[in-house]
Amino acid sequence: MIITRKSVCLPTLYDHNPGVETVYRYPRGAIGAARLLVRIAFCILLYANELSDIFARNPSAISIVQVVICIGLCLGLFTSVLAAIAAALTIWALFAGHLSHLLVQVAALILSLVIAILGPGAFSVDGLLFGRRRVIR
Repeated sequence: MIITRKSVCLPTLYDHNPGVETVYRYPRGAIGAARLLVRIAFCILLYANELSDIFARNPSAISIVQVVICIGLCLGLFTSVLAAIAAALTIWALFAGHLSHLLVQVAALILSLVIAILGPGAFSVDGLLFGRRRVIR
């Protein structure tokens, strides 16, 4: 008996051939909206964490970079790259001894990795620039 491993994909409204597996990089609908909400939640978390440093007397360059990353992620511009940079900055902050908001930084790290892996979704500048691609395997 030969057992083969076959990936299963449910047919969507866009599939005209049920035997063809379709993968979308920028999904619409509920999945795209969920990715937008994850990006916004991450930006609120990161922005609230760094807002006090920006308005302090001596804002650091890292704080300013993180606010720029927040703006880019809210818009969905270069989402995977900015999320990876945010994850690297969060890891650096954890190892540098900035443990004042440990749970916030761990949550920011998890959300940035999720955003970097999943991508922006259709409701983003990336979705508008690069469009939806249909990949047929």
